[in-house]
Amino acid sequence: MQLVTEWRDYTFVASPFAMPFFVLLLALSGLAIFLIVRDMLRIRKMPALDDTAQVDGTPLVSIIIPARNEAVNIARCLEGVLSQDYARCHVVVVDDGSTDGTPHILADFSARHTDRLRIVPGRPLPHGWVGKCNACLHGAQHATGEWLVFVDADTAPLPGLVRALMAFVRARDLDAVSVFPFNELPTLPERLVLPVFYQFAFTAFPLDKIVLPDVPPSNAMANGQCLMVNAQVYWAMGGHEVVKDKVLEDIEFAQALRRAGHRLGIATAFDQLRVRMYRSFGEIVQGLGKHASAGRQASGWRAFWAVTRMTLTVLMPPLLWLACAGMLLAGPADALAWLAMPATSGAYVVSLAFWSQRLRRWYGLPAWLAAFMPLGWLIYLFIAVRGTLNVLFKRGVVWKERVYS
Repeated sequence: MQLVTEWRDYTFVASPFAMPFFVLLLALSGLAIFLIVRDMLRIRKMPALDDTAQVDGTPLVSIIIPARNEAVNIARCLEGVLSQDYARCHVVVVDDGSTDGTPHILADFSARHTDRLRIVPGRPLPHGWVGKCNACLHGAQHATGEWLVFVDADTAPLPGLVRALMAFVRARDLDAVSVFPFNELPTLPERLVLPVFYQFAFTAFPLDKIVLPDVPPSNAMANGQCLMVNAQVYWAMGGHEVVKDKVLEDIEFAQALRRAGHRLGIATAFDQLRVRMYRSFGEIVQGLGKHASAGRQASGWRAFWAVTRMTLTVLMPPLLWLACAGMLLAGPADALAWLAMPATSGAYVVSLAFWSQRLRRWYGLPAWLAAFMPLGWLIYLFIAVRGTLNVLFKRGVVWKERVYS
């Protein structure tokens, strides 16, 4: 039996069997809008480093850079750290067994900056250690600063980074701070995958919690691309040895720091630090596969919830809109499909607005790429599943020519 209602020039055919589908469309659309709007509000709580901030007093700062086969990146990183406008800082680079041109580049910089740059040969990798943790601890053992700043070799610090970090910890009475840099994404694979990867991380560790200095340890996170920590605090908690076997050493270190009762800050540093993480799709698959497999073990239910939420907010809005539009184009319009169209359209518009703003502000990318974020999410899911399966089937994940199981 069908109910037919005349309205102006339209004839709507309402099938009783369409009611459950209609309710589902409305519920999913409403849920997606709610979650996206909440993400919009949360992200506004992320503080930013102040590029104009000045520091009273100048405690000695040691900048520590672990470097393994970074010939493509290390020169830009060194130029950045050596150009800091902070009065008292020196640089320690750990050459962690590089087999490319990294040692030659380091030797050249060392000859020109003997007063502020020290090159330290990496120590052998102990059993059960992750390479980066080993190099960071080794570098810290050769540092003399009251504060330690760990930066990755693929970053490009701008002159005000250390000064802004010091001002941030002083103003908030922090023991450590970690920042998120401006990401350079020149190629299409980077533009599709990395924005959704970062949003996935912020979904797993909600922004309204991680910005609190006394965040509960289970919700604490840090970004290993740039981490500043008081040297006394660092050694009191055992340094990177407390996370020696952790692939996601930054998050694990932040949680260990909070369990020890220390105060941690999080901020953006778009005007003080730039980074390009990966330079090919192969590197993206390798690097994010490593993060996904380690994150599954470290996060458990949190990772599952983040995948579910990202699917609801990134993938579901266009699918709901397409389902509704398909019903309208397929034949006689179902009245319920016409009623559901505003809700599904609203969810899709809100999703596009969120990603348009995020891509412009965080990555300097054109707004039209927002329409392709569902594709980026599907690619990331493939990478994450692949990395997880490699670990489950004992193949491990490869990073910097080392295999981690």
